[in-house]
Amino acid sequence: MKTDEIQQIINHAYPLIQKYYGKGKLNYPKIDTSHKNTYALHSGEPEATGEHAASSIAEYHKGTIYLYLPNIKDEEGLLRAIIHEYTHYTQDSELFAKYRDMYDYDEDPTEIEAHKNEENWQMFSRK
Repeated sequence: MKTDEIQQIINHAYPLIQKYYGKGKLNYPKIDTSHKNTYALHSGEPEATGEHAASSIAEYHKGTIYLYLPNIKDEEGLLRAIIHEYTHYTQDSELFAKYRDMYDYDEDPTEIEAHKNEENWQMFSRK
């Protein structure tokens, strides 16, 4: 996908996602697509790489959802990533942190909810 197509999808879908899932306690997070992966984001080195190949991550204390576009192949993947991270934004941050310590990723109720919400991606598609 080209950058302008990605931005068109975000411009169309993100307000709909916000409206559908509601506002969390913090301000609405912005979406940042300027980093290719979490290593580049946190090191400040644009070409940094590593084994973690996630498509997105959110840092709510910074008010941002980071989308790693090289790991997002199509509109479905883009919408799933936005919905997943936005779901975490709406969740209770204390409970979110507590569950991180209590559960493995696949058993964490906050992750289960985020993955379940991803199934709604077609509701926000431009097609």
